Amino acid sequence: MAYPLFSSATTEVNAIPAGKLPTFISSYKNDFQTGVVEVDFHNHSGHHLLFARGELVNVYRHAGSMERLDPASWFQSIDTSKGKAYLRALALTPQAVRLVKILLEQTGVPSSSMPGNTNLDEQFQAWIKHPAPALAHVHWPSAESLALLPGDGSPPHYTLFVSSNQILHSAGGMMALYGWKEPCSAVSLLSSEAHTPAWDEYLLHYSFAWMTGHLLERLIDLTGPSLVNTIVREINFAAAAHGWNISITGASVTDQTIFSSPVEAADVYSRLFEILFRHMDMMIGADLLAVLMRESALHLSRPCRSVLQEYLLITPV
Repeated sequence: MAYPLFSSATTEVNAIPAGKLPTFISSYKNDFQTGVVEVDFHNHSGHHLLFARGELVNVYRHAGSMERLDPASWFQSIDTSKGKAYLRALALTPQAVRLVKILLEQTGVPSSSMPGNTNLDEQFQAWIKHPAPALAHVHWPSAESLALLPGDGSPPHYTLFVSSNQILHSAGGMMALYGWKEPCSAVSLLSSEAHTPAWDEYLLHYSFAWMTGHLLERLIDLTGPSLVNTIVREINFAAAAHGWNISITGASVTDQTIFSSPVEAADVYSRLFEILFRHMDMMIGADLLAVLMRESALHLSRPCRSVLQEYLLITPV
């Protein structure tokens, strides 16, 4: 297949008869699957279809370069009636789908070999010091891994490790990477400074979760938990009513929604922020709300502050 992801994973490649691809895609949707589906029509191009809870959120075509396509019109751009399609599906978590999207979009970053006297732990210690959020991509002869680094010395936020017999997801755990016995064959660091749509979506996701949690914590300190619980219930109700896979417990935000674009992400987050800000304005006043918003935003990295300003018009100054 063209441009296969995680080629070390022993995932079956299925031959789909001519004209039957829409039927398979429908079954993937009906089963509410989350992950990536690779489709190859053997016409010198491959496609990556990203699903979240059965919804086709992104389509990428690889034919020399990676092109992001509109999912709604994807079937109109291909002819499924001519010849077989070859298909490979990988089940992933929503967090891992975010990393895959970043990987697919950030092309043109060459892999390199680690110096002979450097081990993987030392390589990550160097990467962690990168000032901006970044995605570390590590290859071994029979395994592959992605690790999301928040930047400025913080440990990984999420790691994905894939080998022939396992796919491991972790909220930043590095045991699978450091415990793999093969020498690394290639490494690369994909920085959010590339400013791709996938990076903007991730930075919006992270900024929304961080700011919401931080503001709720500060509000609990100022007003107590009972008033904050009212806000949390309203935000959770709005998210559930619209089918957004976002929920808040106390001051902890769980966001497993995968969006088709940063504009769509910003629209959803702005609606939920509107609920939060409206209640906070009534409880503590506009001046203190502005102070807390600046305080919260200034804890974020520069790329996060940039996307907040670009898409949500939130400025930390």
